[in-house]
Amino acid sequence: MRGNSPKGYSRVDSDERNAHGWLVRIKRGDVKRSRFFADSTHGGRRKSQAAAKACYEDWEAELPPPATSANQISKRNSSGVVGVHFSHDVDRRFPGCEYQSYVASWLEESGQRRNVRFSCNKYGERAFDLACLARKLRLADQEKVLALYEKNSQRSKGNKTSKAAGKTKSTVKKAKKKAAPVAKVASGKAVKKKRRK
Repeated sequence: MRGNSPKGYSRVDSDERNAHGWLVRIKRGDVKRSRFFADSTHGGRRKSQAAAKACYEDWEAELPPPATSANQISKRNSSGVVGVHFSHDVDRRFPGCEYQSYVASWLEESGQRRNVRFSCNKYGERAFDLACLARKLRLADQEKVLALYEKNSQRSKGNKTSKAAGKTKSTVKKAKKKAAPVAKVASGKAVKKKRRK
């Protein structure tokens, strides 16, 4: 079975070429390596397999890790966010019936693919933000994602209000400080005029 096959090397048995052994292959970016371990020169099938395994492990430790698409934006991605894409579906049973939504998708540690969809008709402009939040948290429950989104929105509004109030107070204080010297100067001029009289 393919799931039980060894990683990085495969068995070769060719009577025509008189080749019996293990072929090791690895690719990391532009670097490609391959090596054949024959049974005849390594003391049998098991020993040649052990040598092939050791070779692959050495190469794997020496070369950089393989590039994955887990956090990379593909060419087909139009949203600009990894794991979030726009979906446009048409129901042919009903003329003019279209469904537009943003979909968040990801792979679980078990290898299972998960996704959650947020309708543009239902959530409006929030559909994209909800999909991004779901992808970030890897959360497939729409109600939980919506609750977290609203909670974060209220916090951000509260922070903006407090900042605006703080700016208003500081502006008033600065205005008072600037106005005070002007009053002193004006009173000083008035005193001088009185003395002249």
